[in-house]
Amino acid sequence: MQSRRVLQLPLRVRVQQICWVPQVVCAPKISVRSLYSTGASADSSAQSSRWPRRLIYAAVFGALGVSAGKWMDRKVAAPPTPGSEIDKLQLQDIQQVFDRGLPIVQKLRSDPDFVESGVYENYSEESKQHRLTTGPLAGSRGFGLQRVFWNEKENQLVTVVFMGSGIEGWPTMVHGGALGTIIDENLGRAALRHFPEQTGVTANLNINYRAPVYSDNFYSIHSTIDLDRSTDRKGYVSCTLRDMTGRACVEANALFVVPKRLKLAKLGDSF
Repeated sequence: MQSRRVLQLPLRVRVQQICWVPQVVCAPKISVRSLYSTGASADSSAQSSRWPRRLIYAAVFGALGVSAGKWMDRKVAAPPTPGSEIDKLQLQDIQQVFDRGLPIVQKLRSDPDFVESGVYENYSEESKQHRLTTGPLAGSRGFGLQRVFWNEKENQLVTVVFMGSGIEGWPTMVHGGALGTIIDENLGRAALRHFPEQTGVTANLNINYRAPVYSDNFYSIHSTIDLDRSTDRKGYVSCTLRDMTGRACVEANALFVVPKRLKLAKLGDSF
């Protein structure tokens, strides 16, 4: 009996060593209520700080949406009829931009070698109605404004023209035929200044379209006559149509002649 106790003692000690589990130091207890209240305060402060940012985003995107909507309304809506009240107001705005907002106009007006004048000044109001650019293509929807700057010393003609949304081929882009029409007229103006007869017709016209021409914008047409090749009855002229940044959008050259058998009316000294 005593020997059994002696044998059990080492076994108990061994079992206690094997089964001993070290004590883990626990973190201090935190109330669930305190955790909830702290998280709620942090969330509420974060949400309150986000509201001004959301309001700014809403205002910015709202303004962009309104602007885009107005732009689409102008593009989708039919252009104003020439002579209507809306057309007159738009022509006034176009004139103001021409006088105050175009650097090329200020530059040409400050150069004493360039003389500014209007176009179609040789025609009566009744005859203008039968011309393409002053009849069907008139008003803010077409060629809303044209002003000519002539340099007699260099035989150079610069025309600043506004092209409206009523002469588009593709949406927002001016029709190539409309560009050919306005280019033909300006090349003819440069050629006819050289002819003693002060009249003539187009014999040949070559046009190269280099870049898109967008409607509702101003463009400048720079025309010159080749005096070395030209005669009293033949005029070789070339021109470049540029946007207001100076980029070449259209390049063209033409031959104008004075017919021998066809009697044409003289256009006079005006353009």
